[in-house]
Amino acid sequence: MNVQHLRYFLAVMQAGSVSRAAGELGITQPTLSQALKGLEREFGTPLFAPDGRGIRALPNAKRLEAKVRTALQTLAEAKRELSGPAPARLKLGVLPSLAADWLPRLLPTDGDAIELIEAPADELEKLVASGGLDLALSVTPHRNLHRKLLLSEPFRLFVGPDHPWSGRRSVALADLDGQPFVLRQGCERIGTGRRLVSTAGVRFRIVAKTRQESTAAALVAAGLGCTLAPASWGGAPLRALDVGGLTLQRDVTLIWKQPAGAKAAAKLATRLQARG
Repeated sequence: MNVQHLRYFLAVMQAGSVSRAAGELGITQPTLSQALKGLEREFGTPLFAPDGRGIRALPNAKRLEAKVRTALQTLAEAKRELSGPAPARLKLGVLPSLAADWLPRLLPTDGDAIELIEAPADELEKLVASGGLDLALSVTPHRNLHRKLLLSEPFRLFVGPDHPWSGRRSVALADLDGQPFVLRQGCERIGTGRRLVSTAGVRFRIVAKTRQESTAAALVAAGLGCTLAPASWGGAPLRALDVGGLTLQRDVTLIWKQPAGAKAAAKLATRLQARG
């Protein structure tokens, strides 16, 4: 398998089009297209489909993206280990509810070493404060730490594809009273959410509790119940609905303590925004 073709694949996924990726790579579109077709033959599955005058990434391409980034990082680390002393590894913490969606954007493509630690918000804050992490992608901290706000996003109601509300765009908060509900026990805003819902006189019928985000998503997709989560939390086949009257959001924030973390934070913020 041609490693350069894997880099071409990542460039297309990041740029969103063959023409833009070819320009950034400094190669012709036919050359890039042939490389992509070669990867499809290697993996034995279509990765892209025609979309108007361009292409769109198929689900298999999106699943492959994170694995290719990890593979290229492993190869880069092996090269460094064989050629000289290993560089310092950036220790980065990330919320479990962010990991799946943000992971492809967190992994570097420039060969930088990175160690990801997944943990709840309070634990990430403690690790940053104690020096156990260089920086963390979390929510606004309680401690006096350096911070950079990346994104403010509302909470939405997630339902499965066969849920009676799957065709709706929004529901009222009062409509949630008595609904079967999958409780995400690791939710960083669970306390505030409970207070807001209780004040509105809404009581969920809890049908499952889990700290695993993937388990919660699978239960909702299977139709066991609905759940409340930040807007970026769920992907296909889940449906996300606005909840009228629910004023709950989270602020996705980079936090760090040591002055050296500021440079790493700025670099990571640029990487996330470029791939957002």
